[in-house]
Amino acid sequence: MNQGQRDQARDPSFNNVELVTTDVSGREKTYSLTLRDTSGRGLGAMYIGKEALNPKSDYRLRDSGGGEQKVHIVWTKQVADFVLMLGMEIAES
Repeated sequence: MNQGQRDQARDPSFNNVELVTTDVSGREKTYSLTLRDTSGRGLGAMYIGKEALNPKSDYRLRDSGGGEQKVHIVWTKQVADFVLMLGMEIAES
């Protein structure tokens, strides 16, 4: 699919969430993200920070109420120093 065209409507809304993973020692690692938009299959977000996000890692998205869902990072794009845009898809359970 062409990234410039989407087959589903996107809901633009800005929410702060945490991207959660586990480091090699088994400790939980969290990254603060701002969700930019959502659709039935995916999420667009912005991450500001110095650490790189590995698309091959397992991630969960945690909302402010503590709810979580598994996600995969599909693409990333560096748009400025320490600013990363990313596209994620909701993982099958």
